[in-house]
Amino acid sequence: MSDSEKFEVIFESDGNTWKTQVAKGETLLDAARQCGAPVYTLCNGIGACVQCRVRVDQDEAHLSEPSALEKDRMGNIFHLTRERLACLTCVTGDISVVPIKPRLPKKKKSMRTRKPRRKPS
Repeated sequence: MSDSEKFEVIFESDGNTWKTQVAKGETLLDAARQCGAPVYTLCNGIGACVQCRVRVDQDEAHLSEPSALEKDRMGNIFHLTRERLACLTCVTGDISVVPIKPRLPKKKKSMRTRKPRRKPS
């Protein structure tokens, strides 16, 4: 295999498909950014926010092994969820993945109600 060899990465979501070619070792997040696939991040790809999750339905051997950081963030349950972090997962062969919609934190409504101020007597 030559260093210039490219691999096809396909993202499929809600009936839409995005395709791109990436070099070995590039991340799934890099691939998503190249083709405009809906993979989101709040941490700019450092593995802190866990928003860039993708589901791998087949060919997981064409991806890097989960790093210690990824296992820490996601847990060691890939065999159940089939989910990986796009920012920490490197491409080593042709792969097709499904972006998972991010779970953004909801804004909490204030439970306190303001009491009217008393006028000084």
